[in-house]
Amino acid sequence: MPMVMEPFLITLSNNAVLSGLASLPKRSSNSPQFYPLLVAVHGGTYSSEYFNASPSHSGGTISVQFGVPFVAIDRPGYRGSSALPSIPSDSSFFQEEGRYMHQYILPRLWEEYGQSSGASTIVLMGHSLGCSACIIAPALHSQEKEARYPLAGVVLSGRSITSRLTKSQGEAQLAEARRVGYVEYPPGVKDPIMFGDPNQGFATPELRRISEQITQRGLVGEFEDRRLQWDNYWTEYAKQVKVPVMAAIGEHDRLFEASQKDLYNLTSAFTASPKVETVFVAGAPHCLELSHWGTGWYARCFGFAIECATSAALA
Repeated sequence: MPMVMEPFLITLSNNAVLSGLASLPKRSSNSPQFYPLLVAVHGGTYSSEYFNASPSHSGGTISVQFGVPFVAIDRPGYRGSSALPSIPSDSSFFQEEGRYMHQYILPRLWEEYGQSSGASTIVLMGHSLGCSACIIAPALHSQEKEARYPLAGVVLSGRSITSRLTKSQGEAQLAEARRVGYVEYPPGVKDPIMFGDPNQGFATPELRRISEQITQRGLVGEFEDRRLQWDNYWTEYAKQVKVPVMAAIGEHDRLFEASQKDLYNLTSAFTASPKVETVFVAGAPHCLELSHWGTGWYARCFGFAIECATSAALA
């Protein structure tokens, strides 16, 4: 893998560990006056490497160009990151992951990379199933009088409210995951879901190969929650988010319904947010960041994050 970003392994306040990749460019005359620490959160069956797939498809490359620090974490249970503790019977995987991110991950990242880089705040950037914690953590943050980290915005991609899997397909996938203890795509199966038909040319053959190479086994808990519980509670968290939100989905997403209406049904739940943007990316597949639209999408995310940081600093 290209070393655009540097790996890290840090210890959290609960003595768990967090792994990931970081790009920490030195401040220069080209750096914006106010800028965030942009924290990226991968989806299911990927890892932090999703955001550093190649030099031309890396948040680290755009980080250096914009002079904005960028950190991609491995979610709990992925790669070197400690798994979540057991899930209480009255909670769910994503609720606990969001709480864990709020209580342990974001305060530690702010201490380790935010303050030292000169950033003025944090902006979250979630993809697919990684969007769940990026909704719950900001909701919890909004309820605290003295949070241990500042937060100024949220970016969501590859997510709407409706799955494109039929009920029977979802049940079959979940049954197999429970049987073997993890979620795994057989070789060749994941590619068309993430990028569509190869003949459509939504991503280069090289990036498609890299996508297969950086694939990880997924966690049963996250797929259980998405299929069985998420729809029952997520709007209660969304309406508590009090920072700007930008959400995007590609027209040819094969995991979630991709339409202006479905995307609006997602973003309209953020009723307390001062600004909500819906971005329907014409022609794009599920994995925006790894597609031909990747550079443009990354630039848009960094621009939005800088805007959020500036508004928060001058409020």
